[in-house]
Amino acid sequence: MPSTNNNTNWNKKSDNVYESTLPLNKYDDPDNSIDKKKGTVIVRTDIKTGEVQYLEKTTVSGAFGSKSTTETLMRTVKADGSETHNSPTLNAKYFGAGNPDGAQGQEERITKQTRYDVLSLAKQVLPDDEYQALRQTEEYKSTANNPNTDPDKVTVSADGDFNVANVKGRAIPEGKDLLRYPLDIPDLGYDFIRITAYEYTAGGRQALTLNSKQSAKQRLIKDSKKKETVILPMQPNFSESNAVSWGGDNINPLQMIAGRAAMTGIEALGNFGDLEGMGKAAKKGIADIGNDISAMLSDPASGPALVAYFAGQAVGANILGRTAGVTLNPNLELLFKGPNLRTFNFNFRFTPRSAKESEEIKQIIRVFKKNMAVQRSTSNLFLLTPRVFTVEYIYNANNENAGQLHPYLNVFKPMAMTNLNVNYTPDGTYMTYNETGSLTAYDLQMSFGELEPIYADEFEDSSDDAIGSFSQHRNMGY
Repeated sequence: MPSTNNNTNWNKKSDNVYESTLPLNKYDDPDNSIDKKKGTVIVRTDIKTGEVQYLEKTTVSGAFGSKSTTETLMRTVKADGSETHNSPTLNAKYFGAGNPDGAQGQEERITKQTRYDVLSLAKQVLPDDEYQALRQTEEYKSTANNPNTDPDKVTVSADGDFNVANVKGRAIPEGKDLLRYPLDIPDLGYDFIRITAYEYTAGGRQALTLNSKQSAKQRLIKDSKKKETVILPMQPNFSESNAVSWGGDNINPLQMIAGRAAMTGIEALGNFGDLEGMGKAAKKGIADIGNDISAMLSDPASGPALVAYFAGQAVGANILGRTAGVTLNPNLELLFKGPNLRTFNFNFRFTPRSAKESEEIKQIIRVFKKNMAVQRSTSNLFLLTPRVFTVEYIYNANNENAGQLHPYLNVFKPMAMTNLNVNYTPDGTYMTYNETGSLTAYDLQMSFGELEPIYADEFEDSSDDAIGSFSQHRNMGY
């Protein structure tokens, strides 16, 4: 995002016409022999045509305490790049070469900021075709094609005024901010990691039903719950580990007999209204157990061993092993126990190359700290679930909102950040920049855990989808 001047509030005057008031330094003497003083400059724009006017606003006191204001048009800039100096002398007092700030000072700064603001306002107000046409004009195409300017970074206040957010010193905004490292990225197709925070939404009573359960993606990822988005560079090491839980399970012959009897009894309960049928099923179950045990006891090979086993159970000792030298067959088998949740670790190195980039890095770290932290209820009676995240590998993008899921990397389900570690001296020494006090490097380590397992029926069958692409991602507009 470009840096902004102190006053970047734009007020709507009429359809498509907005204006901003800027207190700027004014010099009455080109030789600077007269002390400078503040003057008021109005920047007025028609966002549909892209025309911008710079006017001086003066206030004159009259009789009986009355006041009147006068506006003097100094300069007009049109979308085709043409410029008209309506009052060259007055314009020079603010922007001329004799001004110590000079043509490379206030004029360049205000003009660049105005181009950005006009595009931002147009993005919010105009139909998309008119907005795209404005982006292609001579005056605005350099701003629109500059990766350091982002016309989407505009918030709308409750009264309809547009405010362009100021990067330096701002509080972490809620829900409409986009942060990026590095700041300077060529306007070419590139890949990146996009991490977005969302407010956690509990499943409610629907979570206790077996049918029509929403996935974590469907339940959590809603536009109204979206918070900050952070764009980070691809990393040198990517890996994915999928696992399910399998384990050995034992069941001895006596447990098998008891299990069959239990199943017979449960099946009988299914015929609760049929008392005669229930009685027959119960008798059959008891008879089956007796027949099985009788058969074992009458067997010369297994009968004595079975007696020894029950004797050992009675006294709590291994009588079977001592007297017969055998053990019950455990019928060991590897059985499925359940799914596992995937975990992922990311390590990022931040090395700020400018004051602006150091501020962006600070905000990125603060955003992650804030969103992974536990929240408190208003009454402090309960602790609320921290925010959750989506992590996406974006392929061949020209800006933060374009591109597609990387076709040859894995796809993530919504995740919780389980651990965050910031190393402020990754090179082993304490070093800062004189200009801002920013550290020369930061290491950020984050651990994520997916909120729900992966199921086979979620995988897409199309060869065009990403490796591990899930149907729920397609349904959510990916």
